[in-house]
Amino acid sequence: MAKIKKDTNLRKSILQAAITGQLISNVEGETKTGKELLDKIIEERNAKLLADWEEAKKKNPKAKKPTPIVPSEITEDEIPFEIPKNWCWCRLVDLFNIISARRVHQKDWTMEGVPFYRAREIAKLSEFGFVNNELFISESHFSQLKANGVPLKNDLMVTAVGTLGKTYVVKEADRFYYKDASVICFENRNGINPYYIKKFMDSAFMLEQIKSNSSGTTVGTLTIERTKEYLFPLPPLAVQNAIVAKLEEVLPL
Repeated sequence: MAKIKKDTNLRKSILQAAITGQLISNVEGETKTGKELLDKIIEERNAKLLADWEEAKKKNPKAKKPTPIVPSEITEDEIPFEIPKNWCWCRLVDLFNIISARRVHQKDWTMEGVPFYRAREIAKLSEFGFVNNELFISESHFSQLKANGVPLKNDLMVTAVGTLGKTYVVKEADRFYYKDASVICFENRNGINPYYIKKFMDSAFMLEQIKSNSSGTTVGTLTIERTKEYLFPLPPLAVQNAIVAKLEEVLPL
């Protein structure tokens, strides 16, 4: 029991070192910054919003023009710890379109077809990489839902009830749908290393944000609006990749 506790504390320390820039702060030859990456992501997301609006106008000339995404304001008082100068603070809403699923009623669950995941299945996928699934929806139902968007490669599926914040990275071969309110999705379409986000979601800093946000509620839940506000220390992409490689090397030991 003491060894398990020691291993858990060591893991927390390593993850904390990773997200504060103490494990790896820079990569030799890397000149880009987290702020440049953030600006690029927001620029690409705004371009996508405008493109979608132009497409929507073909069907509905009165389609409302989207409000541009702008970087979140973060006050000095909010910053919890120092990070390297080439990193920057932002919020999760700056990086991802954070969404949930369309509702699938229990009467539409089937015994075969396309896997349908709740928080418990996502938690198992997060930990073990596989799950013996027992719920499905029909192929025809999945096709209808697909028109409004389904999880794609490198998106992050996050448990929103039960054990909060367990995160699964969607693989290219994955084909599934998920339960609204039970799971939320970070649409990761702009070049963030998804495994860096997964490690961040496991960190004590992120778990503390979730815990403090859920205090006072009868049942802990992770809502989209709360999740959007969580602070995130953003390194350049090359540093994200280096941190993930280092963690994959040291955590199994």
